[in-house]
Amino acid sequence: MVASSAITEQRQRASLAKRRMRDAEGPIHRSVTQYLRRSLPAGWIVTHAANKPRSAQQGAREKAMGAMAGWPDLQILGPGPNGPSAWFMEIKAPGGKLSDAQREVTDRLVDAGFPVRVVRSVEDARKAISDWRLPSTDMLIRDTSGRAA
Repeated sequence: MVASSAITEQRQRASLAKRRMRDAEGPIHRSVTQYLRRSLPAGWIVTHAANKPRSAQQGAREKAMGAMAGWPDLQILGPGPNGPSAWFMEIKAPGGKLSDAQREVTDRLVDAGFPVRVVRSVEDARKAISDWRLPSTDMLIRDTSGRAA
């Protein structure tokens, strides 16, 4: 019996380690979302379209309702220079790579004129906001005149 409980404990530790590895993007995703919601002006929308069904049946329902494999993790909606605009971020853990579906969707969005960025940290998100010249309360991306960089 002692060997059996040791094996059970070892399996539980391995299962926990696998869950932690699978969620390597989760903490990054949450911190980037929090950063964006705090640093973009009131009225801007930062949203995540959950796109990971827990079963084939649920996946089929979501696909029928418009879910698309490879859709970016975060959508940022706000006023652009020519009216309402959207920007997209795909969150990846360090070393994580885009899937084929993610590359295809990213290419389609870019071809349609939408900015898309792969983000691995809050610093990457900060850089994207600066590069896209979005308004921000983040003092680290503001120039000396007080305007967004």
